[in-house]
Amino acid sequence: MADAIRAKHPGAVRALIFYGSALRMGERADKMLDFYVIVDSYRAIHGVGVKQFASFLVPPSVHFLEVVDGDGVRLRSKYAIVSEKAFHRRTRGDAFESMLWARFAQPATIITDDPAVHDALIDTLASACAKLAREVAPMLDEPVQPLDPWVRGLTESYRTELRPETPEARAQEIVGRFEDRYRKLTSLLFAQQPPPSTGRGAAAALCRVRWFLRRVIGKPVGALRVLKAAATFDAGLDYILEKIEGHSGVTLVVSENERNHPVLHAPVLAWRLFRAGAFR
Repeated sequence: MADAIRAKHPGAVRALIFYGSALRMGERADKMLDFYVIVDSYRAIHGVGVKQFASFLVPPSVHFLEVVDGDGVRLRSKYAIVSEKAFHRRTRGDAFESMLWARFAQPATIITDDPAVHDALIDTLASACAKLAREVAPMLDEPVQPLDPWVRGLTESYRTELRPETPEARAQEIVGRFEDRYRKLTSLLFAQQPPPSTGRGAAAALCRVRWFLRRVIGKPVGALRVLKAAATFDAGLDYILEKIEGHSGVTLVVSENERNHPVLHAPVLAWRLFRAGAFR
């Protein structure tokens, strides 16, 4: 799949980062493979125009690709394109929004032929872990357990996004699956300076304010990303609704006109899903 994505965007791809449920649960033909695709520039992918500007303004742009491997197995991929500069800046923690530095505090696999690119990405992913830990440490209640920073951090981040699943349950599932990893991270990051364990005081209050603001900002920005993705993600409306139903239990019946013109009907469909409780 990585080779197929590179072939679709010849000369533009610097690296791919494999992450998500297929990585956590093991690669299966029925799972959508999730990648972040690191590129030189948006111009190399979209040319000059509205798509290039939209990707710069509200990254990433989301695409779909389906291939058949050498054994005749159908593989599907949902991949997000982001510029190398933007990925490093946002994932290292320079962005107020938590989407990238929280997401890549989770396990991920780097795919690149360039050792320098690989090393730079390793540093950035390490910085993402440190950033998430710093952003939740003051809010932790005593006694602080080794997994607490990661469950709390991922929960807070998921609350800033439009997601069909329950944030805390998904956070606990991810941390529980990689318990040894997160215990080691806690040991490394807090070895010299343990996290505050009162959950009170000015630092804790400031942390809570930042996460509240991320929720206020994150939901509308997430809606913009969904609308933007409708122009590039061509896996079909039925697939998207199937995923939402699998996570939230909400079933949405759509008309043939809505199925044929998802971009046109996206705002109304999103509102119906929200009213039905698909997003938390």
